[in-house]
Amino acid sequence: MSRLFRLLLTAIGVQVAAGTLQTVTERDVQADLSEGFCRNWVFGANIVDDVLYMNGMDGGSLDTDKNSSNNYFIKLDLSAPVDLQDGSNYKLSLVPTKVPKLRDQALWSNQANSTLFSYGGRSPSGKRPDDGGVWMYNIADGSWEEQKTSVKPVRLIEGAYINVPELQAAYYLGGYETKQTTSSITDDTKSYATGMIQYNTTTMEYTLLEAPFTPVQQGALVYLPSRDKGALVFLGGEVPASKSSVDPEITTNSWDYVQVYDIEAGVWYNQTTTGDVARRTQFCASVMHEPSSESFQIYVISGADYESKEIVKDVYATLAPWYRAAGLSKGRMSHTCQAYGRQILGVGGRQSYVGRSDPKAGCYKTPTFLYDAQSELVRNNFDPALLSYSIPSSTAGDIQNSPTPSVWDNPSLAFLFTDGPNNRPSTKKTQSQSTNKGAIAGGVVGGVAGAAIILGLVWFFLRSRRRKAQKNDTERPETSERKPPILGELSADQVLRELSASQSRVEVGSHGSQLYELDGGRTQQSQSQKQSMDRHSEERPER
Repeated sequence: MSRLFRLLLTAIGVQVAAGTLQTVTERDVQADLSEGFCRNWVFGANIVDDVLYMNGMDGGSLDTDKNSSNNYFIKLDLSAPVDLQDGSNYKLSLVPTKVPKLRDQALWSNQANSTLFSYGGRSPSGKRPDDGGVWMYNIADGSWEEQKTSVKPVRLIEGAYINVPELQAAYYLGGYETKQTTSSITDDTKSYATGMIQYNTTTMEYTLLEAPFTPVQQGALVYLPSRDKGALVFLGGEVPASKSSVDPEITTNSWDYVQVYDIEAGVWYNQTTTGDVARRTQFCASVMHEPSSESFQIYVISGADYESKEIVKDVYATLAPWYRAAGLSKGRMSHTCQAYGRQILGVGGRQSYVGRSDPKAGCYKTPTFLYDAQSELVRNNFDPALLSYSIPSSTAGDIQNSPTPSVWDNPSLAFLFTDGPNNRPSTKKTQSQSTNKGAIAGGVVGGVAGAAIILGLVWFFLRSRRRKAQKNDTERPETSERKPPILGELSADQVLRELSASQSRVEVGSHGSQLYELDGGRTQQSQSQKQSMDRHSEERPER
């Protein structure tokens, strides 16, 4: 048989082996993961009404499929005890071909628990997405629909994001665009976002908020239901030397501080932490709360050391000093976290800092692992009855001795995280809220990851349940604006001139906090802002 004939047969889907011709058979579409699974990252994940939803897996990840054009949506029923290591419990459905096949998406939900929103993500193939960037999944009938907006949003990856259903809001901080996210980018440029997106999950409007420490990638963003509308906390992350560059120099943020966003006031603050903890990347984070302790713990789950590329397996706690807690037997990085009661579900990820096709990335039987934050153990079985959380005995003494930072970096933080008269100090702002937020049509991406389980606990002394959410016009003391790592009070209300790209993940329950409606569009975005939304990007390194 001639070489040319062999090439022609191969091109039309016929294999030549041992002198025989064999038709290539198409693999079956899978109904669940009972026939095997190796690994996948980075999943978009969200728990809604006792169901864990996951998107971002193609048939190429399944030995019994091997068709990478098959785009799967995964559901795991959490309404009853379930063995997380049994692949038959993970139900699969094909995503319609009209929906772009993407990785590293954020998956948010609305307050009514009727709709999921998929934002951001990169194309795993050479085909760049040309859709509007946000797709909605109707939970009742399982249908997908593209969100139609007047302004085409940018598609971001590698930012930090959080879903806050009780506020009818989701947030996406930092990240960037590349040629895998944006069709107008044709080279290897990374174009970084310089702010934070707030998405109103009821009105489906987007507002661009300032985040003075951006551009940034990776890191984790979590929600704490403290006084008024609560606070967002950003920790970790990496800062590029340039907002738009092919291969920007990256510097890791210090873990000696976290950034705190007062949602009601629209202001960013820096809060210093103490103690030693290794800097890490591609971790995920989740929040736990023991009502009797009036404190919240931010668990940082696993990750990889940014410099050595080694998986980190230790567990720490912070905002008083960092405290060490029990970790995972095997680390993970580039995974997503979702909390259900005291149980933290880690979704997807890899077990080594290597490329996607490298076998050292490790295989695991099913997409999720479970970390019990109270017992500090990894378990195979999920139990929906394990709702209440108590601080582990190994760290209870430390928390009692240091329930709050010894010094608040700003008086307004003490107000935000403690009980007392609801006399909110006023915050000096450079512009009024009515003119400094631009409504944008866009979305948000998610997914943070890590290696081995590294549980970082951030201790906040919060009395979030025994106060009314009121607004007060009392003057708040002025504070100067400072750059990281020593951020003072930073206004988050100035209009950003340009939006680029981003990534990061984690969902936290309301813990009984009141419900609010966020104004998603006080002003319309300027034409220059709209134009800036339709450009930039770069190729993400293979993870």
